[in-house]
Amino acid sequence: MFSFSANGKTYKVKFGYGVLTQSDILTQVSSMGAINNPKDMIKMLPELILAGLQRKHKDEFGYETEEEKKAAYEKVCDLLDDYEDESTEENPHNGFTLFEKASQELEKNGFLSGMVKAMEEKSEEEKKLPKTPQDHKKKS
Repeated sequence: MFSFSANGKTYKVKFGYGVLTQSDILTQVSSMGAINNPKDMIKMLPELILAGLQRKHKDEFGYETEEEKKAAYEKVCDLLDDYEDESTEENPHNGFTLFEKASQELEKNGFLSGMVKAMEEKSEEEKKLPKTPQDHKKKS
């Protein structure tokens, strides 16, 4: 869990299993390297924060319908604007560092970190396996 402050209030961000299993946030974060459009990258931050606020701030940012989710997303966007507006030299606030914190928090999730490690190990094993020539097989 990590926290950030805006508008005189501290918000705790924690990614619980509920939100991770009911959203595609993990898929989006894992495919970040393939994103070339800055708009898509910027869009990720409020989605991540909204997902992370569900565990500790569901009373303020919770949703059940798509319409409620859109309203909560807009509230998070406003919150992020306020967060950046409160930036000072001594205490800089910007979306990029908040995104990094959210990504690190996701990686701290025990299940997720284990899953990522297992996927990386499998990928390494597949790279080490010799490739069997397929040109001797008949075409069907």
